[in-house]
Amino acid sequence: MLLLLVMSVISANRMINENTGAQFEAEALTSSASIANDLLLEIMSKKFDGRSTIDPVAYVNGTLGTSSFSLYDSLFVLDEWGPSAAERGALVVPDTLAADTTYSSKALNDVDDYDGYQRKVDFGNITGFVVKVKVYYVTSTAPDTRTLSRSNFKKIEVSVEHPLYLPKVTYTSLASY
Repeated sequence: MLLLLVMSVISANRMINENTGAQFEAEALTSSASIANDLLLEIMSKKFDGRSTIDPVAYVNGTLGTSSFSLYDSLFVLDEWGPSAAERGALVVPDTLAADTTYSSKALNDVDDYDGYQRKVDFGNITGFVVKVKVYYVTSTAPDTRTLSRSNFKKIEVSVEHPLYLPKVTYTSLASY
């Protein structure tokens, strides 16, 4: 009789743990969409390119030619793609919510500054989401394919993952000039 009771308790505990795990996984997935959306809105609120207001001669019919946009430089050697030296100095990597409830990413002022950016986010009942951003040029005819040529389109990929509850999920947006 005692053995049957012990087996029942173990079985009940296993069911509770499985249900709790599934509940956290579902919450993590819906939270990831909110986290990514918030970051994409932040990025899309910034200007398209850091050089878009520098060279007024490059404007043709009120539009900046693509040759004036920042060159893609994944290593940030040219100091054109990604954050400038001053912006890099203002970033905390990985970024976490500061005491004044703003991320250090607020120091970034254009879309490609976010390339390589990452932050840790606590959302709802779950702490420790890891958020990473990639930004690269694409063309209007191939919006899912990276190009090294400057264009009027930048693809933004925001990936969100959690070590326990969520494998990497990627959300995307397209910024255009």
